[in-house]
Amino acid sequence: MEAVSCIFCGDRGTRPYHAENGHQAVACNDCGLVFVTPRPTEGEMKRLYEGQETKVNLGLQIRNVERAVYEARRALDLIGRHVSKGRLLEIGCAAGYFLREASLRGFSPTGIDITGPFVRYATEVLGVDAREGTLASVELAPRSFDVVYHRNVLSHLAYPLDAFRQMHGLLRPGGCMVFQTGNVAELPGERWAGTNELDLPDHLYHFGEKQLRLLAERTGFEILDVQRYALLLHEPAPRAALLRLQSFFQTNGKPASTKREMAEPFVVPNEVPSRRFLQTLEVLVDGYITYDLGAVVPKEGRRATLVVIARAR
Repeated sequence: MEAVSCIFCGDRGTRPYHAENGHQAVACNDCGLVFVTPRPTEGEMKRLYEGQETKVNLGLQIRNVERAVYEARRALDLIGRHVSKGRLLEIGCAAGYFLREASLRGFSPTGIDITGPFVRYATEVLGVDAREGTLASVELAPRSFDVVYHRNVLSHLAYPLDAFRQMHGLLRPGGCMVFQTGNVAELPGERWAGTNELDLPDHLYHFGEKQLRLLAERTGFEILDVQRYALLLHEPAPRAALLRLQSFFQTNGKPASTKREMAEPFVVPNEVPSRRFLQTLEVLVDGYITYDLGAVVPKEGRRATLVVIARAR
């Protein structure tokens, strides 16, 4: 465990924000950034992921091909408005489904991920270029990418400023970074009382649009656009109904896995899971509610996902 300060303001003081799973998130008194302190070291987080001791269920991530492909195609539609071809780097490529879809769109994609089983699946089963490690440990040529993409990865990064500077250094001049993250820092800590919704300590940092603009400004990026989608399915009543529905789909009618079962060593599948009709339908409905309805409903005070398009200055 290690204690950390605000990445923007240093030791100017914090206030308690939310506690769960034996970990404490605090908010910076100056800029409002929310972060976990003390927190597990980077090596400890890798052990927790691969040992299935966090909420990152490796088997479920690989089986959830329907959602992964849907999200990949949406993201690639957006990326295509700014960059239509070239070398693309995905940070936190997980099982590699986005890389496969990017290849089908004409990009030359590379991915990195800290979790070994994901990388083995991506390379051995999907046949994409995925590499195990972090931005700091994987060798990548400077200024060699046209696009850097990451989805729901920012909150996992132990050193966001360093990571964004490294991403900037990997982009060709004028290259684009596209990423998706939440708006937790815009909401009061009381919003999460009695829940485990922040997934501590899996998620080390939580941002809002203000903090994202600070991050971009200090790392050489110009934000071109921030798209905001209200997460209507995270409202209390819809969320409870969705969790029940997801539990049914994920277990195929069988009892849900216990924590002990999830902690067993993970065996990498040797083939791509078949698409499932009901799960595909669920993803399409979920996507419509999130991205279509979520784009037009009032967003003030709601949990939202932020999609950021930035250009390297």
